[in-house]
Amino acid sequence: MSVRELVVLGTASQVPTRHRNHNGYLLRWDGQGFLFDPGEGTQRQMLRAGVAAHDLNRICITHFHGDHSLGLAGVIQRINLDKVPHPVTAHYPRSGQRFFDRLRYATAYRETVDIAEAPISEDGVIAATGGHTLEAARLSHPSSRTATASSSPTAAACCPNGSPCTASRGRTSDGSSGRACWTGSRSTTSVRSGGAAVRLRHGHAAV
Repeated sequence: MSVRELVVLGTASQVPTRHRNHNGYLLRWDGQGFLFDPGEGTQRQMLRAGVAAHDLNRICITHFHGDHSLGLAGVIQRINLDKVPHPVTAHYPRSGQRFFDRLRYATAYRETVDIAEAPISEDGVIAATGGHTLEAARLSHPSSRTATASSSPTAAACCPNGSPCTASRGRTSDGSSGRACWTGSRSTTSVRSGGAAVRLRHGHAAV
């Protein structure tokens, strides 16, 4: 039986609280694991949620604000420490390549896994299989302190090819499922938190 589940690892945006971690979202889709925006502390949240490094196939960074990317260093090192047997692909805005490089090699560690870098520079499909399509869409996320990625394409979510895509419920790693706001209609279910949105629709999904 295929598993389609969104695991919310954190929703606290820039400042964590006692009960909410920084951003982090894992989408399980028919045996594939898509990790979106691993903020600081994501590795620990994965442990609490029962998510292993072996569950990850793709890492998608929508932009390089700290609350959406500071956990990347720990996640990458954990992937290598656990010697994940399959390749892992990282998608991120090409304009943030220097930030990705700094996070990937933030400290010394032994590289044992092939992590493929797939920077995004334009809208469109960036990966497709028989069961899902990964798309990038240009979004505006202005900041008074940072303007480097305000108009860069961002990594998008996966979706089935032509089949209904609905998420009836979600869960957070700290049990606070009410922290994420789920809104839905017959054709759309969305999760919004910390300025990011994952929209799952019939035949389409996007961040």
